[in-house]
Amino acid sequence: MLEILMVDDHISILSGFKSLLKNYHIHATICNSGTEALELLKNRSFDAMVYDLKMPDMNGLELTKKTLKIYPDAIIVILSGENISDNFDVLMESGVSGILDKSCTDQQLVTGIKMATEKMMLLPVKFVRKLNICKSEIDRNSYSIEQPLTQIESEVLQQAALGKTNKEIAENLQLVQRSVEYHLSSIYKKLNVTSRVYAIKKAFNLNLIKS
Repeated sequence: MLEILMVDDHISILSGFKSLLKNYHIHATICNSGTEALELLKNRSFDAMVYDLKMPDMNGLELTKKTLKIYPDAIIVILSGENISDNFDVLMESGVSGILDKSCTDQQLVTGIKMATEKMMLLPVKFVRKLNICKSEIDRNSYSIEQPLTQIESEVLQQAALGKTNKEIAENLQLVQRSVEYHLSSIYKKLNVTSRVYAIKKAFNLNLIKS
């Protein structure tokens, strides 16, 4: 039986997952915060971890990085309620082994977890096709920037690379959310990209932000 750790700030969701996974011979230990999970991980390891991406005390990206410091070979699957493509590159670079949409079916959840333990990943066909198209777009762009980013733009982009939402970026940098959106638009224009994912990817390649 697989032993996994599931972390989500919604207790009802965790309870539902725990009952579901039991039917597939997967035992889930549940925590409702990243802090609680890290305390548990100090004394216990699991076959895999499943983390919600958006949590109030510590998001799934931050929890992934801290988990990998304890267990460098940990298998971590991220559950996201947002478009997978918005966070795919950042999450993969952080070391996750799988990413699943929260709207996935029960079978897809189970399959995604089991595939991750076998060093494989379950991804929607539409997303894979989009990845290939976007890769071609990036390849056409040279890795250069004519107009440098301002200090506040660099700070906004660094926050975005940490997986923060526009609202969280605004709160952390003491800005209004509309201002964050304006700065992101300016960043996209300067980097000659069309989305947050590719802005972050290009910024990493240009050493404009830290991983």
